Amino acid sequence: MEIKLRALRLSDAESINECIQDEDISRMFLFTRYPYSEEEIEKFIRKSFEDKINVHFAITNEDNEYIGTISLKNINYVDRNAEYAIMIRKEFWGKDVAKKATYEILDYGFNTLNLYKIYLNVLSINVRAIKFYEKVGFKREGIFRDHVYKNGKYVDLVWYSFFKEDFDEMNSL
Repeated sequence: MEIKLRALRLSDAESINECIQDEDISRMFLFTRYPYSEEEIEKFIRKSFEDKINVHFAITNEDNEYIGTISLKNINYVDRNAEYAIMIRKEFWGKDVAKKATYEILDYGFNTLNLYKIYLNVLSINVRAIKFYEKVGFKREGIFRDHVYKNGKYVDLVWYSFFKEDFDEMNSL
């Protein structure tokens, strides 16, 4: 499946809301601990049009259908780092969409934004995501033990990073 990244559109709000409401997706994210109205999602999309600290893209297929959102957040232009985030609609899991979109956002971060490091954090209970991050090349940096209260218990937050030099090396093979 071919994918592309494009700016978010207000017409994506319904699909984003479906992702957030999907229990299999939402139980693995921090931001879904609070309910979101359609108006809040539309506000998020509108803000993305002019935000310089966070960049959010829609992941789409050949038909321009919304598949998910991929982001670089908390962009620090002084230290040259940013936080990676991705959310994929469940029907597109296991189709290499996340992998392709991840390499595109890493390329954008390292070669357009001139970042040195891209990092992420993930709940330790999100084993599927952890396997994915390690498969695409993120390296574990550390664990914040019992850092997040989620679903009635404390869970660890695991931190990963990807450095520009590793990305360049991977692309030279």
